[in-house]
Amino acid sequence: MPPFPPREERDFASLVPKEVLRRGLAYYQEGRVLRVFRVGERIVGLVQGSAEVPYQVEVGPGLVGRCTCPYPDFPCKHAAALLYAYVEGRVPDLAPLIEALTPDEAKDLLQRLAQIPEVAFYLAEALAPGRAFMEGVRHLRRAFRMGGGEAEAKALLLRLDRVGREEVEAYLEVLLEAPFDPEPYLKAALERYLALSPRLSFLLGLYLKHPSEALREAFLRAGEREAEEALRLLRGQDAWGLKRGLRAELLFHLGWVEEGLAALREGLEGVEDYLHLVNRLLSLGRLAEALKYAEEARDWFGKDPRLLPLLDLLVAHRGFPEDHRARFGVQPNLEDYLALKAKLGREFFAERKALLRRVQDPALLARIHLLEEDWKALDRLLKSTPPEAYPRLAEALEEGLPEEAKRLYREAARLQVAQGTRKAYQEAARLLLRLSRLDPKAGKEEALAMVLAYPRRPALREELAPLLD
Repeated sequence: MPPFPPREERDFASLVPKEVLRRGLAYYQEGRVLRVFRVGERIVGLVQGSAEVPYQVEVGPGLVGRCTCPYPDFPCKHAAALLYAYVEGRVPDLAPLIEALTPDEAKDLLQRLAQIPEVAFYLAEALAPGRAFMEGVRHLRRAFRMGGGEAEAKALLLRLDRVGREEVEAYLEVLLEAPFDPEPYLKAALERYLALSPRLSFLLGLYLKHPSEALREAFLRAGEREAEEALRLLRGQDAWGLKRGLRAELLFHLGWVEEGLAALREGLEGVEDYLHLVNRLLSLGRLAEALKYAEEARDWFGKDPRLLPLLDLLVAHRGFPEDHRARFGVQPNLEDYLALKAKLGREFFAERKALLRRVQDPALLARIHLLEEDWKALDRLLKSTPPEAYPRLAEALEEGLPEEAKRLYREAARLQVAQGTRKAYQEAARLLLRLSRLDPKAGKEEALAMVLAYPRRPALREELAPLLD
């Protein structure tokens, strides 16, 4: 590992991304490093960035440190600028000088330094880190109310290792008010909190207000260490069933599988509850039981689109007519239509009309009519299909009725060109490309006809150029 503090540029340059290093050097050369100090093995200072208030930077061995700027990674350009200022300025180590001070001299020096705003921050953090941190939390709440605060949230996150449980709890509570997604900050702050004898009741309270993945995992990790207390807190009901779901997860984490499954069964109220139970049963290899609850959900919730994973499971492992019928009712498709036709035999024709009435996609109807050679129905479909559905319908007809597909591609492309926008021209070019795959000559002729019809549209000629070559 290169020496630290560094003696020259090469001692840190290889550890900094090239672009960050370049911008850091530019910052140093522009005179943006306002203060630089060495204290033992750390380099600290102030660097003027794009914000009005200078950024506070601290760098230690291995280029581990912090900066109050919003840049998500470290080292940032401000840290690089500070390192350049250090190696170029040959800053002396203050540690021996500080050790040589008498108590009275040290007190007098601190009082004088406290009058310098840039230094006062470091003194406040060093002498009363908890109080300084709580003041930062108050500023963070105000920043959130103004619609910002992400830079402040990051700055406090970097100071969490210097404060205790009370301060971390205050930070976590304020994060729930963030006008942006707080999940990355919650996750990092919770790692610190879990190392500080966390309070399960506090974690649960946060989770019930903000049911995030990070808070769920934190409660489960802490709950495994205090299982009896965690399970006690999870008794009773809550409006959204969050405690019930958390209780089941904790039981699984503790290895109490049957108790966990019982908790999931007790809470079967909505589609999501069934999905959770079925997925857990599948993970345990209990397929028959999973199918039983998937069938129960199908019977309870009918056409709810969220049922699709359970209906797919039933079709894959049983494939009863009622399974195909239920899935077709949620999401009409050719596979289930043909399966019902094969499995119901003559009985299929009694419900064929009802099945077709559920199909809203002209392309799917076209495929069904082609397979059944129902030419009258297909003719009615072609006459009634709205122009916006022409491309999908043409794609469905490419193999069975290529001439009709070519006609639909032409019509759809002409409608796009009539809109007169670059995006519409791009879509017209895509449609004519599909036409060219069926009939290269027809695609080129149609493209040429469009360019000739609109000679004052250079954007159209540009988009259709590949078809004219």
